[in-house]
Amino acid sequence: MKTLLSNCNVIDVKNGCGILQKKDLYISDGKIQKITDHGTREIGFDAIDCTGKYVLPGLINMHVHLFGTGKPSKALGGGKAQKRLVAFINTKLGRFVLSKMVEKSAKQMLLSGVTTVRSVGDLCYSDISLKKKIQKNKGGARGLRLLVSGPAVTAPGGHGDGTFAISAQEPEELKKIVRNIVDEGADLIKICVTGGVMDAKKRGEPGEVKMTAEQVKAVCDEAHRLNKKVAAHVQSKNGVRIAALNGVDTIEHGATFDEESLAEIKNRSGAMILTYSPALPNALLSHEVTKLNELCMYNSKVVMEQMTLGAAQLEREGVKVGLGTDSSCPLCTQYNTWLELVYYCAQTGASSAQAIKKATLTNAEILGIDEITGSVEEGKSADLLIVNDNPLSDLKTLKNPFVVIAQGRVLKNPRPKRIRPVEEQLEKLAEVMQK
Repeated sequence: MKTLLSNCNVIDVKNGCGILQKKDLYISDGKIQKITDHGTREIGFDAIDCTGKYVLPGLINMHVHLFGTGKPSKALGGGKAQKRLVAFINTKLGRFVLSKMVEKSAKQMLLSGVTTVRSVGDLCYSDISLKKKIQKNKGGARGLRLLVSGPAVTAPGGHGDGTFAISAQEPEELKKIVRNIVDEGADLIKICVTGGVMDAKKRGEPGEVKMTAEQVKAVCDEAHRLNKKVAAHVQSKNGVRIAALNGVDTIEHGATFDEESLAEIKNRSGAMILTYSPALPNALLSHEVTKLNELCMYNSKVVMEQMTLGAAQLEREGVKVGLGTDSSCPLCTQYNTWLELVYYCAQTGASSAQAIKKATLTNAEILGIDEITGSVEEGKSADLLIVNDNPLSDLKTLKNPFVVIAQGRVLKNPRPKRIRPVEEQLEKLAEVMQK
């Protein structure tokens, strides 16, 4: 399919998010063939009038889970409800329902303007199965660039153990798990070094260390031997140190760094992935709304604050910091990636231009795919988001895309299916943040 985006304004994320006005973008074979000044139209292209519209790279979401909707549920907090859900998923019917849910989630991402997704922790290899389906150009999520970790890896009792993570105690057993996950088709390995907000037992300690240095090193060594990077769920300073000193490539969520940990991540050309999308709602809205207890609410605030401080440390040293949403968490949907940019600006003082660059080119650089996607340039993949107004002036325009293009696949008038109760609570959150 050949497509012409006629008379559009292009946001140049590679050069300070300057705006290239009145441009024509010619797309063929899934790539941006050329960018010209608006004028004489070449024949053979299906034209989309983009007069007054703005074109930017498709968003890249660095941290997602596709097995949920973001609607608050007691099952997310553990206990009997979670056990019943896990038991159901392990039935034939449950696997079928899970596969449909995961594909629907990926489609929601795509319809919202996200053209590249890094999934970091799935159930029953469901994300890997979806990726294989997309590669065959089948299903509603075709065109989406999906990078998958398969199930996470942790120690017994670690974050996600028994749900989206596989656990083992001995280093050699952990290495075997890594090999099995890679054999299934994983693009990276996800480990859970610390616990998280939902399984914390102490006030002010959301990231209790669950994996030893020896265990983390075993996973990282095996993953690197297989040319796979390692992303680590970490929510405490001690967890950051163990992860950084033992080979982890990206710190997910994060906390503050000591001098040695910071140096290790910098020398390794590592990165940190911020996920404000669950932290802010869980910290600022009532536990009656989130379905999480008061302890989770308090610890979410701790995570939010420590995440911001850690990111500032890295950026002062020139270490890359990317953005993800941790979708499937309470009030963290599959279609509100744009809100992560808003939260990032609110928490760090960054500009809209800085947020847009992070969610596109910087995320692509962290993934090592910036030669393929992440900016609007000739020869790159046609992963594009077209919006009605200038997002540099108001990020909210990203909420309702005019057109989404994923590896050349054109989705006109995309409309994600929004969860009304969640949207109402997020609007309340916006009011809280503005006070």
